[in-house]
Amino acid sequence: MAPGFAQTDHYPTRAIKLYVGFAPGGATDQLARLYATRLTERLGQPVVVENRPGSGGNVAVQQLAQASPDGYSLVMAANYVAINAALKRNVYNWERDLAPIALIASTPNLLVVPANSSFKTIDDIAQAGRKPGAQVTFGSPGMGSSVHLSGELFKLTAASPGLTHVPYKGISPAELDLVAGTIDLMFGSISTAVPLVESGKLRAIAVTGTQRLKALPNVPTLDELGMKGFNVEATYMVIAPAKTPAPIVQKLSAEIAEVSRQPEVQRAIENLYAQPLTGGPAQTRAFLKTEEAKWTELVKASGLKID
Repeated sequence: MAPGFAQTDHYPTRAIKLYVGFAPGGATDQLARLYATRLTERLGQPVVVENRPGSGGNVAVQQLAQASPDGYSLVMAANYVAINAALKRNVYNWERDLAPIALIASTPNLLVVPANSSFKTIDDIAQAGRKPGAQVTFGSPGMGSSVHLSGELFKLTAASPGLTHVPYKGISPAELDLVAGTIDLMFGSISTAVPLVESGKLRAIAVTGTQRLKALPNVPTLDELGMKGFNVEATYMVIAPAKTPAPIVQKLSAEIAEVSRQPEVQRAIENLYAQPLTGGPAQTRAFLKTEEAKWTELVKASGLKID
């Protein structure tokens, strides 16, 4: 019998930990805190957010995979969970080690540079990365994140080998270095990049999704700029350890769905420049399979290696 199965009728009876694999301040962290507050109200037990940054979100997921499958350890994750499989990183196997629970939201990334950067267009960046010995640096909150893979796809599509990835332990420290000019550019998280653009600290060049942002209507998509089919989004989800009892998974999925339907939650997600999503365990698992296949093709085409 799975651990805790006999207690599922009364679940939860104590605090639930909702881990975030990045430093505070990014979209993953903000979504986790939004849902933790609402789920605390609905479940009658505290849902406590803990940040465990490192390895592009994978430190938290690795620890989750080893946690007791009793519903008291969860992670607010993103599609890096599937990207890892495409990269064949020996960190965990999402199909074997994790139980998808619910989809939360999706958002494109935003190609940004320091406000005083000489880069004004994607051609400027591509040409700089083609110069002999060039090292044009792009930051990310960690290897295997959608921010990282946006840069790798741009590097491949633009045939610009001098673009060099610089990983951080979260989006906030990466953005601090970008604003300071320590790194050259980033395919930043929309929720934190747009305010920096609006305040004049960064300049936006392009959006990685298929549609322009309402907040920055004059910033084109990479597809519009000639990189046809360029579409990279961060998709957020809640996951649990594998073998979590089905009644607990279903209860959590149902409660998250109720939270997601709340108009004020949808507005909060939209204020992060994200699109609210709904979908239970089956839909989340199907998304991860599709995402793994998509990025496996990029890895084969680019020869990208992480470990």
